[in-house]
Amino acid sequence: MDRMAAGFDMPPRQGISRNYVFDEELPATHLNSHPETNNLVSSTCQKCSESLHLLVNETSLACYRIEEHIQKTIPHLKSIDKQISSVEGKMEGAGYDVDYTTEYLENMDVIPELQNIQGWLKNALINAGKIKDLHEKKQPPG
Repeated sequence: MDRMAAGFDMPPRQGISRNYVFDEELPATHLNSHPETNNLVSSTCQKCSESLHLLVNETSLACYRIEEHIQKTIPHLKSIDKQISSVEGKMEGAGYDVDYTTEYLENMDVIPELQNIQGWLKNALINAGKIKDLHEKKQPPG
């Protein structure tokens, strides 16, 4: 729709140049002579003001969303923390078991009972070999 046909007797704006001075005031006769333009400018300013108000208050909505997210994720994070604590306790226990076993194995040579058992095992193997040789000698060849 053509601006002139819509009731605007002003030519369309070409845009604001860099040299535009915002402090210039238009003559009052110019503003009062276009009531439709004044209404459009007023409603546009009101809509811009509402939009700015919404943008300013958007941070509170963002904070609300962050709080909502935190409230949803905290229970899950707590359960994961409990699982990690449980696994950590089990790992610590297993570490102590490994330490005790390592210490025991390193000190095996000095335990007299184990040295006796080692001697008895050597004697048992020697005796088992002798018994095997005796059985082989008793059996006739063939």
